[in-house]
Amino acid sequence: MPIRTILSPKRLICPFNGVKISFTIDHEPKAQKRHKFGKGYVYDPSKKDKSVIIPLMNQYASSFTPTGALSVALAFYMPIPKSYTKKKKALMQDETYPHTNKPDVDNMIKFYLDCLPFDDKVIYKTKARKYYSPRPRVEIVIKTKKRPS
Repeated sequence: MPIRTILSPKRLICPFNGVKISFTIDHEPKAQKRHKFGKGYVYDPSKKDKSVIIPLMNQYASSFTPTGALSVALAFYMPIPKSYTKKKKALMQDETYPHTNKPDVDNMIKFYLDCLPFDDKVIYKTKARKYYSPRPRVEIVIKTKKRPS
């Protein structure tokens, strides 16, 4: 079941999970590319893609300051290929048809966690899924774990 579409950032206090923020990035999902090694330097080929996504992430999550452990849920909605048949495209319109091609979901998770405006070492749990969609986007939900009283 896909995450509910939220077009503007929302900050809620959940009685059992602490603070929750959710937002949507209307951009084709990207994956972290492998670092390349040159003559005496290391190059990040995803730097150009990150320069587009980081300002969007800052816009939504800059007011969010993590206070403890975080869980992150990501839903990647990939574009439907033009080469697919009409029958297959019709199946993908409801955004529940799983995307099983490249890019790998773990590289996509790495890319978006690296773009967050805070250090990703505080994340203790991640959930991710990939679907085909006529509207490519990434939906992100960040929750803080409520500390025991």
